[in-house]
Amino acid sequence: MLLAVLISNSEGNILVERSVYIVYTVLGDVCVYVVGKDEYDELALAEAIFVITSTVKDVCGKPPTERLFLDKYGKICLCLDEIVWKGILENTEKDRIKRLIRLRPPTEF
Repeated sequence: MLLAVLISNSEGNILVERSVYIVYTVLGDVCVYVVGKDEYDELALAEAIFVITSTVKDVCGKPPTERLFLDKYGKICLCLDEIVWKGILENTEKDRIKRLIRLRPPTEF
């Protein structure tokens, strides 16, 4: 039995099913889904999806079409790797992500 609550707002949609949260949005021709539970509730996932969508827009220069997304796939994967590492939300600052995907060591510790 699937019991779910769907909440919609301007940033995306939130689906709550038992103790699992799913936040999703459409960005151009691409659907982005973020799933979490426990400490990764809908607020943390909403922050993660905001960072992901804004980073993808920056990499592509606009909301991506399917073709543009595939053309920039390598750089998008680097960005996603900096945002989420081993299932843990790591970086949410766009400037830091941009600096890290250039594959240069960080200047501040």
